[in-house]
Amino acid sequence: MKHITKLVLLVALVVFASCQNESTQEIENQQQAALRFDEKGMVVSDGEEDMELTFNERSENLATPTLTTAKTWGNYGGHNNGGNDYTDCTADLLETGYDTTVNVEVVNKPGTNGYFDVSIDGADVIQAYCSDRLPSLGADDDFIDFTVISSYDEAILAGGEFESVYTNPQNFDKVNWILNNIDISEGSEYTYGHVQYAIWKLIEGPFINDFTDFLTPVPGDWSPSVDNAKGDAIYDEAVANGEGYTPGCGDKLGLLLIPADYDNVQAILITKDLPEAECNDCIGDVNQITFKWDWHNDYRVRLYQRYENTCYAVKIFDSVVGLNDEMSVSGTNADGTFGKYIYVYVGNCYYTKFKVNCDLNIGPGYKRGVVEVVSGTSTAGGELCDYEPSYNWCWWW
Repeated sequence: MKHITKLVLLVALVVFASCQNESTQEIENQQQAALRFDEKGMVVSDGEEDMELTFNERSENLATPTLTTAKTWGNYGGHNNGGNDYTDCTADLLETGYDTTVNVEVVNKPGTNGYFDVSIDGADVIQAYCSDRLPSLGADDDFIDFTVISSYDEAILAGGEFESVYTNPQNFDKVNWILNNIDISEGSEYTYGHVQYAIWKLIEGPFINDFTDFLTPVPGDWSPSVDNAKGDAIYDEAVANGEGYTPGCGDKLGLLLIPADYDNVQAILITKDLPEAECNDCIGDVNQITFKWDWHNDYRVRLYQRYENTCYAVKIFDSVVGLNDEMSVSGTNADGTFGKYIYVYVGNCYYTKFKVNCDLNIGPGYKRGVVEVVSGTSTAGGELCDYEPSYNWCWWW
């Protein structure tokens, strides 16, 4: 009898493991399947084409999103407002996190990863840049009464308390773009010296000369040595891409430390890490989503949604994409959503579709064939959390 009982338990375990593996493999096949082609070289669909999706003369016109601020709708709070409240994820650009005035001690010049290493009110050493070109701070300088304000504060603009500190205060949007988009980590082509040069050129330019000697007051101070060509390259990128830039959740915000005697003491720039956006499950409907193309060949990809509650197709994306290229779209319905599905066409063929009405807890990492979700937001949940597949466990009795 004992042997029979052991045999039954062993069979149950084998069946259980088999079902578990089958469910896992089924999900893997669905998410990882490569592009498939028929004998004519046409892309083979996943077999779930929506025959009710109808194309008319307007379907090939690229639609414009109705709501352009979908990504900042916020994160679901689960309290107040009937349980459907959410907290806006837009970063507070005027909150510094410091006292209004602080004391600044220059610990090193040049610093470890900035023009200065400084200590504020005796706290840990942090890196800083010169936010204006002259006058100059030196190592071991210790000053009091620095006003701390955001680089987006109107006090630095015309008519403000500190309007005379900077030549081009309107360019701090581009400075913040640099702080968030230029890599100065070890192995990068740029150093903090290149960044410092670009900041000077944005805020205090145009220069009468290239200030090579000013950037390298003592040969060997900067390692590797600063060359103006790379500083100019950063400047050019910031001018091209940084107009109107504002950092978001998880980005860096430039803070200005302006001395009371700013005619004789140099103002400096430090960074503040903005809080990361909290993520949530898909709640309501997806209103913004970014996909990644995970295939080694380039193809024309078109994305469609339905027009409101009709069966008519609306094109929301149309471009040739290659490996790891991203496709970002926002919903074109009146409420900024996509409806039930986003339909993916590769070449001239239907390929697959993504359910975006939050019936599925879609999120970064979710794949349909060679198209993967990178990021997204939902109307009542804000940023989508990473996708976690649900496993259907099989029990044998």
